[in-house]
Amino acid sequence: MSSINDDHFVRGTIRLERLLDRKHGEIILHPIPSSDPNDPLNWPMWYKAINFALVSFYTLMVFVNVDIGTVIWGDLNTELGISFAVMSSSFGVNCAGLAMGCVLFIPFALKFGRRPIYLVSIAVSLATAVWQARMQTGGDLIGVNLVAGLAGSIAETICQMTIADVFFVHQRATCNGIYLLMVNMGAFLAPVAAGYSAAAQGWRWIWWWTTILFAACLILFVFLYEDTKYEPVHQGVGLHATEEINQVSDEDGRINDSKMADLRITTTTTSRHLDESIPRKTYLQRLAIFPEGSFHGGWSTFFRHSYQPFVILFTFPAVTYTALIYGTILAWFSVIVNVYSIYMTLPPYNFSSAGIGLMNLPPFIGGVVGSIYGGILNDWVAVRLARRNHGIFEPEMRLWVALPAIFVLPASILLFGISTAKGLPWIVPCIGSGLFGFSMIALWDVALTYNMDCYVEIIGDSLIGICFIRNAFATIIAVTITYWIEGMGLISMHIMVAVISFATALTTIPMMIYGKRARRWTEGRLDKMSKRQFGTRG
Repeated sequence: MSSINDDHFVRGTIRLERLLDRKHGEIILHPIPSSDPNDPLNWPMWYKAINFALVSFYTLMVFVNVDIGTVIWGDLNTELGISFAVMSSSFGVNCAGLAMGCVLFIPFALKFGRRPIYLVSIAVSLATAVWQARMQTGGDLIGVNLVAGLAGSIAETICQMTIADVFFVHQRATCNGIYLLMVNMGAFLAPVAAGYSAAAQGWRWIWWWTTILFAACLILFVFLYEDTKYEPVHQGVGLHATEEINQVSDEDGRINDSKMADLRITTTTTSRHLDESIPRKTYLQRLAIFPEGSFHGGWSTFFRHSYQPFVILFTFPAVTYTALIYGTILAWFSVIVNVYSIYMTLPPYNFSSAGIGLMNLPPFIGGVVGSIYGGILNDWVAVRLARRNHGIFEPEMRLWVALPAIFVLPASILLFGISTAKGLPWIVPCIGSGLFGFSMIALWDVALTYNMDCYVEIIGDSLIGICFIRNAFATIIAVTITYWIEGMGLISMHIMVAVISFATALTTIPMMIYGKRARRWTEGRLDKMSKRQFGTRG
């Protein structure tokens, strides 16, 4: 843990509390909000809650759309004659769409704002739900999964950007926990409802219900969602008083980045001060398709976002770490989903579509616990550790919360895989998948929040690389799992997965020790890249 006496400011290190005594302190707001009432950081909490509730609903619906299809694999095989190999391939194609979509579409969100990209994503996802309700062939299944993956891909990046736009450092893990809870509900709880719907109404109705809910989501976003992209004016540099502006300004009035960095660690801003001379935008202005300033800036910066994420991915250790954790765990999730979607339909289990749907309940329950653990508890621990460190917060403080989940992850995979292979009572693999759900969401929350705390200035580009790797891993697993099981057997495969998962999760410990050193090493490149971003700030 770093000390207040460090002789050099490092991006990500902030003064999180102004200490009143040994046990109490005042939270310092980071990022430092401007005096502009239109700055999303200055929105009233109720308004932030509405905005984030819409984003959460969108997240839920995207993961409903991409995950509920596995519960009807048995029905598709029986009614349409689509083979399980084709269905596994469709899952892989979906993951490939999720991987490529971020690279293609997030640069538009960085330049033109979040709102238009959300609206396009929802509209296309709505169309894919209709397509799936009417599909007839394996070609339909492959095609619709590709388009659904592309349309829903931005949910894995733009929602994190929205959190960074609206919420402060001491709130981010909680918001990430809520985001991951929605992911959890879409991935695990929605298939339970879909299984019962398929059994009672026929499998096509799970997609008609999805269509109805996406239509409602689109209407809500059209009339209620305000873009969170904010282009600071002079009042929006993150300072509140004239003397503070003078502290970080050169003679010509321009902001000096090095002086700004020094101020970030010494400032004691614990409240917001709004400039009443700046009017709040009207309802129609807030719901404009493109926010003010969207068309400013050259296209060279726009195209840089198509390759810069991969430079960041392999040269910023915190981003590499997050991609490794996020990507490998999704791959193991793909293993578990594919295994119970196929093997639970066979003896001795012989589950129907409703039974396969119910297999999602244990990981959902585990994921709820994981989102609380990795979210609310994470923020609480971060504030307490910062207080012990004289009010100074280091992003590596987040990683302590990950330690128990590191050991739960491989144990859960072994319990699920071996019990399923041996045909043990269904409650045993359920316990294994429940523990997996806990460790998956907890580790995801910790890793995503850590990345955001380290490199919020380049959050869009960093998340593009992370989500590309995340879904690339899942694609490889989904396409090869059938051959992997045939070559090694179910038990040996799960033992290998458990060993690999433990080894990758253990990379958390080197990041705890060397994370700040890595941030210092990347500081120069971060400064250069952050100046090229559209509408992002620290």
